[in-house]
Amino acid sequence: MRIITSLMSCLLALAGCNEKPSVTTIHHSSANGVDTLFSKTTLREGVATFECFASESGQCHYRVYTERCPAATPGENPASCARTPLEDFTLAPGKTHEIHGLPQDFRQCVSKEAGIGPSCGA
Repeated sequence: MRIITSLMSCLLALAGCNEKPSVTTIHHSSANGVDTLFSKTTLREGVATFECFASESGQCHYRVYTERCPAATPGENPASCARTPLEDFTLAPGKTHEIHGLPQDFRQCVSKEAGIGPSCGA
Protein backbone atom coordinates (compact mmCIF):
# COMPACT_ATOMS: atom_id res chain seq x y z
CA MET A 1 0.00 0.00 0.00
CA ARG A 2 2.88 2.38 0.79
CA ILE A 3 4.36 1.79 -2.64
CA ILE A 4 1.06 2.59 -4.36
CA THR A 5 0.64 5.76 -2.29
CA SER A 6 4.20 6.87 -3.09
CA LEU A 7 3.71 6.21 -6.80
CA MET A 8 0.42 8.12 -6.87
CA SER A 9 2.05 11.09 -5.09
CA CYS A 10 4.86 11.15 -7.64
CA LEU A 11 2.47 10.92 -10.57
CA LEU A 12 0.30 13.75 -9.21
CA ALA A 13 3.37 15.90 -8.63
CA LEU A 14 4.55 15.28 -12.20
CA ALA A 15 1.10 16.16 -13.50
CA GLY A 16 1.31 19.59 -11.89
CA CYS A 17 -1.03 18.97 -8.99
CA ASN A 18 1.27 20.71 -6.53
CA GLU A 19 0.03 24.10 -5.40
CA LYS A 20 2.61 26.87 -5.69
CA PRO A 21 3.86 28.38 -2.41
CA SER A 22 2.13 31.58 -1.36
CA VAL A 23 1.84 34.08 1.47
CA THR A 24 -1.62 35.16 2.61
CA THR A 25 -2.49 38.11 4.86
CA ILE A 26 -5.94 38.58 6.37
CA HIS A 27 -7.22 41.90 7.77
CA HIS A 28 -10.41 41.43 9.76
CA SER A 29 -12.24 43.59 12.28
CA SER A 30 -15.78 43.44 13.58
CA ALA A 31 -18.09 45.24 15.99
CA ASN A 32 -21.11 43.67 17.65
CA GLY A 33 -20.71 40.58 15.47
CA VAL A 34 -20.75 42.57 12.20
CA ASP A 35 -17.70 42.76 9.92
CA THR A 36 -16.38 46.32 9.74
CA LEU A 37 -13.43 45.30 7.52
CA PHE A 38 -12.53 41.96 5.97
CA SER A 39 -9.77 41.76 3.36
CA LYS A 40 -7.33 39.15 2.08
CA THR A 41 -4.06 39.56 0.18
CA THR A 42 -2.24 36.64 -1.44
CA LEU A 43 1.26 36.80 -2.91
CA ARG A 44 2.01 33.92 -5.29
CA GLU A 45 4.76 33.79 -7.93
CA GLY A 46 5.29 37.57 -7.92
CA VAL A 47 1.61 38.44 -8.25
CA ALA A 48 -0.23 40.07 -5.34
CA THR A 49 -4.01 39.58 -5.33
CA PHE A 50 -6.05 41.87 -3.10
CA GLU A 51 -9.63 40.85 -2.21
CA CYS A 52 -12.24 42.92 -0.38
CA PHE A 53 -14.92 40.80 1.32
CA ALA A 54 -16.62 43.37 3.55
CA SER A 55 -16.28 46.99 4.63
CA GLU A 56 -18.53 49.09 6.85
CA SER A 57 -18.12 52.02 4.46
CA GLY A 58 -18.87 49.91 1.39
CA GLN A 59 -15.27 50.03 0.11
CA CYS A 60 -11.81 48.76 1.11
CA HIS A 61 -9.11 51.42 0.67
CA TYR A 62 -5.58 50.11 0.05
CA ARG A 63 -2.10 51.55 0.03
CA VAL A 64 0.84 49.43 -1.14
CA TYR A 65 4.29 50.78 -0.23
CA THR A 66 7.91 50.00 0.57
CA GLU A 67 9.68 50.95 3.76
CA ARG A 68 13.39 51.59 4.32
CA CYS A 69 14.69 51.97 7.86
CA PRO A 70 18.22 53.20 8.57
CA ALA A 71 20.41 51.01 10.74
CA ALA A 72 20.00 51.87 14.42
CA THR A 73 23.05 53.10 16.31
CA PRO A 74 23.35 51.69 19.84
CA GLY A 75 22.31 54.25 22.45
CA GLU A 76 20.42 56.48 20.00
CA ASN A 77 16.71 56.72 19.28
CA PRO A 78 15.77 54.83 16.14
CA ALA A 79 15.30 57.08 13.11
CA SER A 80 12.06 57.23 11.19
CA CYS A 81 11.62 54.82 8.34
CA ALA A 82 11.24 56.26 4.84
CA ARG A 83 8.04 55.03 3.19
CA THR A 84 7.46 55.13 -0.54
CA PRO A 85 3.87 54.62 -1.75
CA LEU A 86 3.66 52.32 -4.78
CA GLU A 87 -0.09 52.25 -5.44
CA ASP A 88 -3.35 53.42 -3.86
CA PHE A 89 -6.66 51.85 -4.90
CA THR A 90 -10.19 51.17 -3.69
CA LEU A 91 -12.22 47.97 -4.01
CA ALA A 92 -15.90 47.27 -3.46
CA PRO A 93 -16.76 44.08 -1.55
CA GLY A 94 -16.54 41.07 -3.84
CA LYS A 95 -13.94 42.70 -6.12
CA THR A 96 -10.26 41.83 -6.57
CA HIS A 97 -7.18 43.69 -7.82
CA GLU A 98 -3.85 42.20 -8.98
CA ILE A 99 -0.44 43.85 -9.01
CA HIS A 100 2.46 42.20 -10.84
CA GLY A 101 6.14 42.78 -10.09
CA LEU A 102 5.98 44.10 -6.53
CA PRO A 103 9.18 43.88 -4.50
CA GLN A 104 9.24 40.91 -2.10
CA ASP A 105 9.34 43.21 0.93
CA PHE A 106 6.33 45.36 -0.02
CA ARG A 107 3.94 46.39 2.73
CA GLN A 108 0.27 47.24 2.68
CA CYS A 109 -2.44 48.96 4.64
CA VAL A 110 -6.15 48.52 4.20
CA SER A 111 -8.83 50.70 5.76
CA LYS A 112 -12.60 51.07 5.64
CA GLU A 113 -12.15 54.86 5.30
CA ALA A 114 -10.56 56.88 2.49
CA GLY A 115 -7.43 58.90 3.23
CA ILE A 116 -5.32 56.22 4.88
CA GLY A 117 -2.89 58.79 6.30
CA PRO A 118 0.72 59.10 7.43
CA SER A 119 0.77 55.97 9.59
CA CYS A 120 0.39 53.94 6.42
CA GLY A 121 3.17 54.71 3.99
CA ALA A 122 2.37 58.37 3.37
